Amino acid sequence: MIGAIEAGGTKMICAVGRSWREVRDAKKYVVTTTAPDETTTTVMEWFASQHEITPLGAIGVASFGPIDFATNSIARSTPKEAWRGVSWRDAVTNYLGPIALGFDTDTSAAGLAEWHWGAAQRRRVVVYVTIGTGIGGGLIIDGEALHGLLHPEFGHMFVPRQRGDEFAGTCPTHGDCLEGLACGLAVNRRWNGSSEQLAPEHAAWELESDYLALAMVNIIMVASPEVIVLGGGVMKVEGLMEKVRTKTRDLVAGYIAKDALSSEIDTYLVTPGLGSSSGVVGAFVLGARACRNSA
Repeated sequence: MIGAIEAGGTKMICAVGRSWREVRDAKKYVVTTTAPDETTTTVMEWFASQHEITPLGAIGVASFGPIDFATNSIARSTPKEAWRGVSWRDAVTNYLGPIALGFDTDTSAAGLAEWHWGAAQRRRVVVYVTIGTGIGGGLIIDGEALHGLLHPEFGHMFVPRQRGDEFAGTCPTHGDCLEGLACGLAVNRRWNGSSEQLAPEHAAWELESDYLALAMVNIIMVASPEVIVLGGGVMKVEGLMEKVRTKTRDLVAGYIAKDALSSEIDTYLVTPGLGSSSGVVGAFVLGARACRNSA
């Protein structure tokens, strides 16, 4: 039995299961992300109760970032100041003892889930990007998440500011990086309202698709993925994916002469095959791998 935690900036989604399907279909235990001690205590008390019913072989944590692999903790550069240095290893050990732990970013984990069972199966190089409260991404190569100095931070690439856009950006570190200009929080603040209340024909989505298409071209030119999976709440806006596909194709302008970037762009920029379950299923992947590696 594997425990899975999709540790998001607004909520923690928890599940247990012996297979990815069990985790996907399980009734989730959802905890609002508040202060670290309060949140981790609530989460781990639930897992401790599950552990008493059926012992867990491992826990997988797919966390918002940046993260520190050396300590299995939230990096001290995270904009979520209260969470800086919070150790998921300590939280798990305090309640479950020396159990195996799998730990990675939520976007890398979601990318692994999509590579195994979702929209990126049988592809060697895959990028998963989520556009929600923030923007993040994972680069999956041959079924492994890329880790270099740290992990990819797609949300903090810089894209050309569009003519007439004077919005300062929401990123506390970079201001007008991609996340600062195009995450859900940026949409809300730029247009003084909730993105969920903006009609599909609102001008917000033309500008949003401009920035996202520029980001897609940067990713394509640098990583040359065979498919890009776009998840997150913002991408659920009606018609937004089609705008991003069209503008990405036009910006590539035939430079990479592949059907995937022209006539087959709708099969290249895709939504998650696992829907909203990519993150928690990805946490299961991390836990299952940790369990195998500890055997």
